Amino acid sequence: MYKIAMIVMLAFIGGISLAADGPFGGPEAPDWQLNRYRDASGQMLPVLPDTKVTARFRDGELGGGAGCNRYFGSYALGTDDQLSFSTPVGTTMMACVPPVSEQERQYLNDLSAVVAFQLEDGSLRLLDKDRKAILEYTAVKPLALEGTLWQAAGINNGRGGVVSTATTQLATARFEDGKVSGHAGCNTFNASYEITDDRISMGPAMTTRMHCAEPDGIMDQEQEYLTALSRAQVFELTDNGLKLRDENGSLQVNFVAGDTAQ
Repeated sequence: MYKIAMIVMLAFIGGISLAADGPFGGPEAPDWQLNRYRDASGQMLPVLPDTKVTARFRDGELGGGAGCNRYFGSYALGTDDQLSFSTPVGTTMMACVPPVSEQERQYLNDLSAVVAFQLEDGSLRLLDKDRKAILEYTAVKPLALEGTLWQAAGINNGRGGVVSTATTQLATARFEDGKVSGHAGCNTFNASYEITDDRISMGPAMTTRMHCAEPDGIMDQEQEYLTALSRAQVFELTDNGLKLRDENGSLQVNFVAGDTAQ
């Protein structure tokens, strides 16, 4: 469980070097996923299996996942290849298993030693004052609303809660050319949709007419899912998922990416 979020102060010395027209210069800049990092002994190690460390630079805002917790802060571009962090960086404070927490702590320590970068063939290397690589990333292709198979990770039950159970992932959606289709849990469905910027509206869903006795509660979940979809007014793409919210900002469906259409 998440503890109360609190700010972890990290004293950043120096900054990340990058040109004004470099990879972090505009909205088309890629996100980055860490491949290797420098440990306390000075060795470069691969990121632990089943963990994901990311970095995003957007309009002066720094953020990403450190493997367990989220981190966030701000930065300012300077002349030549300089960039400085104008405020300390904060993190959430979720408890992590020791190998992951150790990697996360080292990653944040490595960030504090960065003063320069190298960009080559879709990879990003962050360098220390001796111009040695201490963090190595590859560019991440951003998720798109359309063309991705979305699997539900949480569904609003209509009673003030977003619920996740063993059967939640049976609800899916794929958006393509104004038509959304997928599995509601028991039946398949399809509906029309329209998007404008981050706004989305979906028409009434047409479904098949099967009744499923198992898994237990699947028909109730199906109705909750279809109702939640009909309430969606805003969509939000995240590092690895999609959130659909109603007009008041209440989460209706939380999705994770399955596969991407070729």
